Amino acid sequence: MKKHIISSLITAAVMSSTAVQAESIYDVYKLAKQNDPGLRAAAATYQAQKEGVTVTKGNLYPEISFSGSLGYTNIDSPSIEYDNNSNSLALELNYPIYSPALGYAVDAVEISSASAGVSYENSEEDLALTTLTEYFNLLIAQSTLQTTEALVKSTASQLDRAKKQYEVGLASVTDLQDAQAEYDSVRVTELSARSSVSYAQKALYQRTGRVIESIPTLSADYPIRLDPNMTVDTLIAKAQKDNKELKILSLAVESAENNISIQKSNGRTPTVSITGSLSRTDNDYSVTSSSLTSGATNTTALSLGVSIPLYSGGAINASVRQASAEAESAIEQKASSLQSIELNIRSLYLDLQTAVAQIEAQQQLIRSRNSALEATKAGYDVGTRNLVELLDAQSNLYDAQNTYEQYRYNFVLKQLSLLEATGDLTEDKIKQLDKWLVAQN
Repeated sequence: MKKHIISSLITAAVMSSTAVQAESIYDVYKLAKQNDPGLRAAAATYQAQKEGVTVTKGNLYPEISFSGSLGYTNIDSPSIEYDNNSNSLALELNYPIYSPALGYAVDAVEISSASAGVSYENSEEDLALTTLTEYFNLLIAQSTLQTTEALVKSTASQLDRAKKQYEVGLASVTDLQDAQAEYDSVRVTELSARSSVSYAQKALYQRTGRVIESIPTLSADYPIRLDPNMTVDTLIAKAQKDNKELKILSLAVESAENNISIQKSNGRTPTVSITGSLSRTDNDYSVTSSSLTSGATNTTALSLGVSIPLYSGGAINASVRQASAEAESAIEQKASSLQSIELNIRSLYLDLQTAVAQIEAQQQLIRSRNSALEATKAGYDVGTRNLVELLDAQSNLYDAQNTYEQYRYNFVLKQLSLLEATGDLTEDKIKQLDKWLVAQN
């Protein structure tokens, strides 16, 4: 028994240490950034690419190397016999003073580094949209559960009333069975709603590494309207400038065009290098002759070399044509992606316009169904309406209220998707959205 008590206490302690009462959607996003391995991988890739620029630039500067050796030689032949102790030191220089290929190679790694930086920013933006979507999925699930719980409570009240009326002979067994069936039905719906909340919580736990059980809800005053200055054309123009995927594809085009220059320079331009060496060799022979003299020998050499590629079995022209075809492919891929992004922006803008109209219509529907419920209640009290009609009117009202909340949350999600498409889903935008999230009562 004591073991079970201790185990329960440990479990409670672990849960309390991992649970967090999230104060804001920005808090959840920061947790996701800390916990996301994909974002850390993108950051590491970006760092590696930046170091690659330094490595490649090193090829443009003089390369100086040092070598040294100590040696002993023993010669034993019919004509001569001697020993020699020798040592040597040398400095060598290799400096490419003119090499277009190396210059273009530096441009290539700088483009790759810039692309890795944009990829990291794109990963941040994707993570933000995913996290915020999961956050609002939890809000939607919680809203549905709250509405369902209210419906269960109301239906239970109607069932209790039907039972009491049946006991005194004011209601038929059919009314009682209808009330019981409706109550059982909404109880099943409640279980499904609880399961949806649990799943949404687990999704956020997977994203953030923390148990998030309760989050602020969207204020009833959140503005459901479109900026009158916002048009599809302005959104597309912004996307062309700031969309991260388009930036990556633009850099891919730039890299492919730079590769054409690399292939041309590799096959058609000379490389001019300065090479030089400075060495010293000391010999200590056991015998001395005209050909064997002990002492130090100093050697200095300096030269200017030119290397010009002339022919490589047709590979030079083929490499240029290959690079040109790859550049054309990159250009067309960018054009295709731009078409998809433009279509997505037009679709999101239309969805937002539709959502505004739906939310306004849903507000009117709630008022109408509330009036219908009041009328049905009055009719039921005087005997002109039956219990089934009352339960239906009640269910219709709660369904309209739940749909209204889902429309509001989906409106926000569409706005976030539009921000991501235009490259404007920044931390500042998340903080602005935070102001419209209020603690639940």
